[in-house]
Amino acid sequence: MKWIFYFAILLAALMFVRGVLRAFLAPMRGRSNFQNPGPSRSRGSTVKQGTMEKDPVCGTYVDTDSALRRTFRGEAKYFCSSDCLEKFKQSH
Repeated sequence: MKWIFYFAILLAALMFVRGVLRAFLAPMRGRSNFQNPGPSRSRGSTVKQGTMEKDPVCGTYVDTDSALRRTFRGEAKYFCSSDCLEKFKQSH
């Protein structure tokens, strides 16, 4: 029964080493495990034309129509989430 446990540990270690080696050797082979598929739009989807503003906390661009909006020192600030809004409130 012990041999099953040792075999499982050995197999897990080999799989880990294989993954590490593939990640390091991929650039040498001219391939990458991390491929950029481009824009993730499905067929028939539409791109909303609107105004985008940068979240001052995380830097994500958000649509001004659907983003959380707060006025700070006379300037409108847009946030991607309530977490970013709270972090902004705490820092100012």
